[in-house]
Amino acid sequence: MELPAKIKSKHFLICDDYESMRVMITDSLKTLGISRISSAKSGNEGFKTIIEKIAAGTPVEFVVTDLLMDDGTGIDLAKKIRGNPTTKHLPILMVTSKSEVNYVLESIKAGVNSYIVKPWAIEDLHKKISEVDAKQNP
Repeated sequence: MELPAKIKSKHFLICDDYESMRVMITDSLKTLGISRISSAKSGNEGFKTIIEKIAAGTPVEFVVTDLLMDDGTGIDLAKKIRGNPTTKHLPILMVTSKSEVNYVLESIKAGVNSYIVKPWAIEDLHKKISEVDAKQNP
């Protein structure tokens, strides 16, 4: 199962404070045909990475983030992305173990495009990435 070429060519950023989750998501993205992947261990580091990649000419084009991290949450990251004119267009997929309505609503209010709850299957990740991309690029 692979994603369309227009998605596979995008540069993805994974933000999660657990290295094992960053590795799992990276491996899943690679299985889906994505090869341009960067990672960060917090929302603050993630935003810094986004800005650095823009300056380097290799901009991030899709963000996959955890909700709760030690230094800067996924919601904080979404707010920073949406509040910056250069990054406000970036698609954001929240991947988290928190399924409570208040977390989902707060994430959506912050500008997250979609939400997936752990544990997830690769088919779920494929579906959510495809849906977010279709809404961003009709």
